[in-house]
Amino acid sequence: MPELKFLPFGKEHIPEVLSIENLSFPEPWSREMFEREISLPISRFFIAKTDYRIVGYTGYWKILNEAHLTNLAIHPEYRGMGLGRKLLAYVINNVTQQDIEKILLEVRESNEAAKRLYISMGFNVTGLRPKYYGTENAVLMEKNIKDFKSNSKQTANPDCQLSKT
Repeated sequence: MPELKFLPFGKEHIPEVLSIENLSFPEPWSREMFEREISLPISRFFIAKTDYRIVGYTGYWKILNEAHLTNLAIHPEYRGMGLGRKLLAYVINNVTQQDIEKILLEVRESNEAAKRLYISMGFNVTGLRPKYYGTENAVLMEKNIKDFKSNSKQTANPDCQLSKT
């Protein structure tokens, strides 16, 4: 498994992230959408990088005491290696250091791999948003961080630290 670094997502990362976005989603975000997102005061976006390339990215909005996960994607060549789990664990560790009580997200109803990942990381299904993705429903999920923080036996992944390189 490649060594992974987590870095803040900057404008210079957009071309590589766009490539992953286009390979990962049927309705991908545009360059302009990413530029706007990473400039918002409520946005927290990160890349996952090996020594050679960006292999994934994620982002969330911090709104009051909630984090809303907006994106998480791994390049298709790197899927199945546990990198999505590491990236999600990084986000969970990141939000536990803030005054955030829960993480919310929507996931395509057909995205079984993502739903399994989120459930395995302690997210619960809380509802369904009909036709959120055009003709496809979104499954609403959340993870209670307050409970996570109070359970000292739980840890997302202690190796997920922000790299400064």
